[in-house]
Amino acid sequence: MSQYPVLTFLERHGGWIAAGVGLLPLAAAIVAVVMGAALMWLAAGVVGSIILFVAARSYVELIRLMTDMLMPK
Repeated sequence: MSQYPVLTFLERHGGWIAAGVGLLPLAAAIVAVVMGAALMWLAAGVVGSIILFVAARSYVELIRLMTDMLMPK
């Protein structure tokens, strides 16, 4: 059993979590446009998704670096 279960979980599944989190703004923008909002929101959702994905992915990479230094081999 790992001493750092959350770090271990994020190290294993962080890529999928980052992708899912990154898609949230796009999904919200699609719903907003379907409900009658301007198409500008779709463009904002795409930009927001890209920014959020890069931020989440960098966090996952930081966790992978930390676990590589913390976990015994």
